[in-house]
Amino acid sequence: MTDRSNPVVMVVDDDPAVRLLCEQSLGPAGFNVLCFPDGVSALEALSALQPDIILLDVEMPGTDGFSVCQEIRARKSTTDIPIVMVTGNDDTEPINRAYDLGATDFIRKPIAWAVLPHRVRYLLRANAAFADLRRAEQKTRALLKTIPDMILSIDSKGVIQELVGGDMRYSDGCENHVGQPLESFFPPAVAKTVREYMHVALAKGGVHVCEHVLADNKRYCETRLIARDENNVLAIVRDITDRKESAAKIHRLAYYDNLTGLPNRQQFLRDLRLAIAIGRREETSIALLFIDLDRFKRINDTLGHSVGDMLLKSVAKRLENCVRNSDYVARLDTQDLPNVQLSRVGGDEFVILMTNIKYEEETSVVAKRIVDALAAPFNFKDHQFVVTPSVGIAMFPGDGDNVEDLLMNADIAMYRAKSAGRNMYRFYSDTMRTRSLERLDLEGDLRKAIANGEFCLHYQPKVEIATWSIVGVEALLRWNHAERGWVSPGEFIPIAEDTGLIEQVGEWVIREACSQLRKWQDSDLDKLSIAVNVSSKQIGSGDFLHTVLNLVEKAAVRPQLLELEITESLLMTDVQETVAALVSLREAGFRLSVDDFGTGYSSLAYLKQFPLNALKIDRSFVQGLHQNADGATICTAILAMAKELGLKVIAEGVEFEEQLEFLRKHRCDEIQGFLFSKPLPADELEEFVRRHESVDVVVTL
Repeated sequence: MTDRSNPVVMVVDDDPAVRLLCEQSLGPAGFNVLCFPDGVSALEALSALQPDIILLDVEMPGTDGFSVCQEIRARKSTTDIPIVMVTGNDDTEPINRAYDLGATDFIRKPIAWAVLPHRVRYLLRANAAFADLRRAEQKTRALLKTIPDMILSIDSKGVIQELVGGDMRYSDGCENHVGQPLESFFPPAVAKTVREYMHVALAKGGVHVCEHVLADNKRYCETRLIARDENNVLAIVRDITDRKESAAKIHRLAYYDNLTGLPNRQQFLRDLRLAIAIGRREETSIALLFIDLDRFKRINDTLGHSVGDMLLKSVAKRLENCVRNSDYVARLDTQDLPNVQLSRVGGDEFVILMTNIKYEEETSVVAKRIVDALAAPFNFKDHQFVVTPSVGIAMFPGDGDNVEDLLMNADIAMYRAKSAGRNMYRFYSDTMRTRSLERLDLEGDLRKAIANGEFCLHYQPKVEIATWSIVGVEALLRWNHAERGWVSPGEFIPIAEDTGLIEQVGEWVIREACSQLRKWQDSDLDKLSIAVNVSSKQIGSGDFLHTVLNLVEKAAVRPQLLELEITESLLMTDVQETVAALVSLREAGFRLSVDDFGTGYSSLAYLKQFPLNALKIDRSFVQGLHQNADGATICTAILAMAKELGLKVIAEGVEFEEQLEFLRKHRCDEIQGFLFSKPLPADELEEFVRRHESVDVVVTL
């Protein structure tokens, strides 16, 4: 067995003297020398011996050194063994042939025997280093094959010199791209782009990145081109489809509304800033339409947010149909149509941005379309209802030359549309800003009024139709401003609701009503009772029952004399909690009625759950019942439903004899309105009641 502790040198030479001198020269230097007289015997022993290096004579009888070298290199197990060709020929042709066949080095005869051990040792050391490099290269190539990137070495003519990396396919199945132009790897259009960037990299150096879509239009790639020298570029090709899709998802989440798919407030503000910049530069007009859905909160409160969300999606679709350029009819000519974009910027708030405006009537047409588009009823889960829009319009540059002013003025115009009756549009004007400032001032005065006790209550009697006797009064909140005079509740009540002051106002009303009841109990009007309106915020608070009981107890009045009126929409908000709250109030002795009945979305099945005493038909139905069939039909239906539930019915806003006759004919229980009496201060009411038979007077807010 060969000793592997020392390097094994196989010497193949037909000259015995050369073999002997090799043993004498290499043996003492620490080499294990194995000699063979011919190539055949050496090849037979080669696999078993696996020498570390071979000294091979070129000229031998039979099989020459060239044939032996070729055979050694052909064998897989010996392909990496260093082969040193030994020749006595000065001609270079044999040397070149030896290198072509895979020889590692050559030595000329006569051999310098003293130098031979050093030469052999150097070759072994160099081969070991080369083997390490080769193994490292193999590992690197194996590692490169595991990554998704493709790495190409490209010459200045665009020919691929080398390609390593993942298994992505960029062309029609061509796998061997080496030696081929870029067009064999990339689709033609992409190859053209890569060539352009490649020339820039060669000319300027540095890293140059281009993104492109593959031929299937489904995958995105990024190619980084790095100039290695003046004739070669390294191209790193990476599939960035996942990154692009993730970026698109993030962008959509950040700038688009998840419910409707429309651009959200962030995207709208970006677009508006850009539109203003373009409008300034090109001196063109912009229109901003601010859309708010009237009384949309009632939908969420009565039918739930799921129905509200479905409604918003349907509204968005109708609005999208309103702003399609293909349907645009405002312009007589068809050139330079305005660009129209719809966005959702809040819960029930939408905006339309119109650029390239030539005529103001173009904006009017779109606004009218919005009103008309929402006129048709919506149907969801067996419910049918109409949601109307209030639209405010501000124009650039006349109504504002920046984002803040345009938004503010469009919002002011929208509120003007609401105050004018809703379901309409209004253009902004400077007078609206004045009104908006007045509203802000009124809010400040309202806060002072609460602190300074500037409110008072007026009372409107309720009359039993059958006996024409007073059975109750409705208390109405009044505000006598020191400078403005009497301020209409229609002005300050919405402000109180918007600002949250309604809870303080409501508590003051209950306190004042209890105080008045105390006075009447000490007089001949001790049977009078007062009913007060209760806001949803009041009854929704956890301590409402405790607050009311404390006020009643403090005033020393009976709970039965205080009637609490709640709105129909409140009944449909958190039904179970509302039922529990009303049951507690009813058990405490308070009478309960529903105000403005008919304007909400309750049904007979829902009303059966609530411990109610009475329903009040909203004045909007009473006012038209003697003039149109719709009002009469609704009133008749409410009266019939109330009878089924055993509830008393009060009609408010009765002003004409014809209305009274209709209600009497259909067995309505009570009325109130100017036909009998307007609201009166407490002292005037007392005189009015004493002139009539006074029994069980009821006062409601």
